[in-house]
Amino acid sequence: MGGLIYVGTALTSPNGGTESSLINPALRINSQNPDWAGQSLDYWPSYESITPAARAAYLTWLADGRRYPEVPIGYVFLFMYGLEHRVLVDIGRDPSLAGELVPIRAEMLSLLNLHGDRSSSFSGYASRFLNLIDFMLMQGPASAGGEPPALTESRWLVPISLKVGLGDLAANANPIPARWALAWAWFHPEIPVRTPASRCTEEFARLFTLRYQQKFGDGFTVRPGKTTIRTSYHTASSQIGQADLEMDNIPDVFAQQAPLRKLAEVFDGVSAELEPYSRWLGRNPDKAGTLAAAALLPRDLIDGSTGSVRDFQDWLTEKLAASGTALISGAELFNHWPAGATGKLSKPETVNLVTLLDSLGAALEPDVRFGGAAVSELTPVVLFRVQPGSPHSPTPAYSTALTMMHLAAAVTAADGHILPAELDHLTAHLESSLQLTTPERTRLQAHLQWLGATEVKLTGLTKRLESLSGAQKAAVGDMLVTVAAADGHIAPAEVTTLQKIYKLLGLEASTVSSRLHAAMTGSLAPARGPVTVRPAGEPDPGYPIPVPPTTAPAETGFVLDPTIIQAKMSETAAVSALLGGIFDEDQTLPAPEPGGPERPQQPGPEEPAGTNPGAAFPVAGLDQAHSSMLHALAGRNQLDRNEFEDLAAHHGLLPDGALDTLNEAALDASDEPLIEGDEILIINVYALKELCS
Repeated sequence: MGGLIYVGTALTSPNGGTESSLINPALRINSQNPDWAGQSLDYWPSYESITPAARAAYLTWLADGRRYPEVPIGYVFLFMYGLEHRVLVDIGRDPSLAGELVPIRAEMLSLLNLHGDRSSSFSGYASRFLNLIDFMLMQGPASAGGEPPALTESRWLVPISLKVGLGDLAANANPIPARWALAWAWFHPEIPVRTPASRCTEEFARLFTLRYQQKFGDGFTVRPGKTTIRTSYHTASSQIGQADLEMDNIPDVFAQQAPLRKLAEVFDGVSAELEPYSRWLGRNPDKAGTLAAAALLPRDLIDGSTGSVRDFQDWLTEKLAASGTALISGAELFNHWPAGATGKLSKPETVNLVTLLDSLGAALEPDVRFGGAAVSELTPVVLFRVQPGSPHSPTPAYSTALTMMHLAAAVTAADGHILPAELDHLTAHLESSLQLTTPERTRLQAHLQWLGATEVKLTGLTKRLESLSGAQKAAVGDMLVTVAAADGHIAPAEVTTLQKIYKLLGLEASTVSSRLHAAMTGSLAPARGPVTVRPAGEPDPGYPIPVPPTTAPAETGFVLDPTIIQAKMSETAAVSALLGGIFDEDQTLPAPEPGGPERPQQPGPEEPAGTNPGAAFPVAGLDQAHSSMLHALAGRNQLDRNEFEDLAAHHGLLPDGALDTLNEAALDASDEPLIEGDEILIINVYALKELCS
């Protein structure tokens, strides 16, 4: 029968009665009709009280090795009563029998694995009984060289081996290693295990180990304290009852609050880092291990040693080895990054691609995060090297440069072809006048290389431009003039190019010269309030002659107020976001809101900066108030909580409700939230573009 049973005519239990599990050979059995349904079993069965038919079924189950998966759970409990008696009564009286704890534990673990899912009652009792056995097996304390308990799906019972191991480390002033810290956080009831930890446990454990070691090195130490480890166990058998045990030499540090705060900070941070990967894997459970999955992993977890990531990285290194940039066809890219049968990546798929490239120190143009179209096998792309920390979304200055470059490419294409010299001159001018950062200049040069290899199609462009309101077109015209005049030098070629762009936009080309003159003299920007002609009060009598200057004024040269440039870029940020899609023939610009003002209005005294009513139009899935607020966020990378609340109040919305509504709409459109953060709110530019498109 496999042993681990009591057989005889007498065995007294602690409460004075006969031990429930005792198999008395003198009792009758009905082997002709065994009770395999367990119909005669009561809540606390005993061999003595069950029917002969039940005894026959029970003895057959024991003789067959106790592994029949459909056995009535009452028979399993009856067997367990005997193991409880052995552990708590016999071994408690005679410690020399403690060697039996190991096979008893192995048998209980097998029964738990076999029947735990069938009966929550048995699962609870068996788990607690195993914990008790582990407690008794801890004759010597665990050490840092030992292994912590496995991270199980069930976290309601703290493994005693975890408490003992942590207590031993604390008692010896040893640091808590990462693997023990992870188990500590995993089983602590005050630290919630969010979906990324449970869905991606292997990746979570690796990243937790990395982040913990980065923050604490070999680990932090814990003071032992005076509380020692105790455990209580209430038996499944009604004949034994409560058992209380204590380890006098091992401190209990599990519930200390100071270590808890450190663990929670790392644990929650790792959960947040894995959230995009977990969310994507939840929608694509069969694509774990693919390049698309690797793209969403934190950079530290991307394994480039083997598999598809290694092959992709080797190809990328080869392409960029010569000059750090490579112009290739979309078809060649798809030989290394699968695009499916459509021959074109969706925008979320393209984001996956550029995210993995970023992790490998590279980037791509066009990039949907910066206003580019999705990648197709029929169009060229430019790969280029980037430095760590390069931006993942456009600033207003970069968006302005990109808009002007596209319009210039369009007008030169209208003449028959793109002139590289014109675009090179324009790019250098934009980089200087808009004070682009080094990463922005690198990306702009890659985009220029892509433009030179791409046929700028004007089919339908005029119609798409006509969908902009007059106010939006005029705002773009003002922006272009301001940028052109930023360095104080206007070449005739720039005037000609601006006139062509004005004509393309449907603006009066003849006004370019006068507007350039206004920009050069600083009169282009309208006043933001009443202009003081003369202070109030009694006028001075007569006409006093000014005192001549003692020294000649210094020659300072032409300097355009940078605040004017920034104001223009902020004022037209929403328009730049719209223009980012006019060269994508798959995208249709929405119609402007009827009845809008003829000129973009400046924010009034009660109007938060960043609003732009002239550029607002309804967004699918959002009402007018939320649509207007969405467009007020265009061109922003971040804003603090107070600004957001002021913006919401201006549009007649409650801040928390507006945040939830905008994020839900963004998740529907792009699978990513629009706004994240607490005190400082970060704007997801990709999600914003998807909402507006």
